Amino acid sequence: MRWIFRFNVAASLVLIAVALHKWGAAEIRADGGEVFFLTLAGAVLLMIATRVFPWLGVSVRDDVFDQRNEAALAAICGAEMSVTIIYAGGSVGEGPSYLDNFFCAVLGTASLAILWLLLEIGGKICRSITEDRDLASGIRACGFLVAAGLLLGRALAGDWNSVSATVHDFIHDGWPALPLCAGAMVIERFARPSRLQPFPAWRDFGLLPALLYLALAAGWLFHLGPWEGMP
Repeated sequence: MRWIFRFNVAASLVLIAVALHKWGAAEIRADGGEVFFLTLAGAVLLMIATRVFPWLGVSVRDDVFDQRNEAALAAICGAEMSVTIIYAGGSVGEGPSYLDNFFCAVLGTASLAILWLLLEIGGKICRSITEDRDLASGIRACGFLVAAGLLLGRALAGDWNSVSATVHDFIHDGWPALPLCAGAMVIERFARPSRLQPFPAWRDFGLLPALLYLALAAGWLFHLGPWEGMP
């Protein structure tokens, strides 16, 4: 459990570094120190997000490390990767200062937390993960969170113009995250454990919905195309 969790964190940091090196502002791409600093800032964001996860229903220490809950591990890995994608998306493109990157990171991460909270209120997915230890629910949560991260991260990507323009583009490009969340709530009604179906098959009720979420997100990203100023 610990090694899988640590590998996911390491992969997240590598993803941030690669995104900054490949698509960050020109001065960042030209300076390895800048890439290192912003990657370190991304690591701090992941640490903060991990502290917030218990408030949303899943805890790294209690559910993953102590209880060795595989469903919780899948959900946590998806949540961390989602935060990573959002941070990377908010850090690519030209901008005048680091504050712009941090504003995008806060905007995207807060929106992800709201979507997760809505899914929990409407679908009780964290209860299925922590109490029922349902692996299918953990995989669904992972797929939904990564898909939401792709939508929100892409909505934040691009050159910085102003706060109002960033918020406008975020809403204009990221609105499909709300219908995705609504659809996930409906799926939870049928896919979560019940008296008639106490042990849902993880392939049919976990992997397939997760792939559906990711396919829908990928389709929207393909529709949007390259972000403004993409090298």
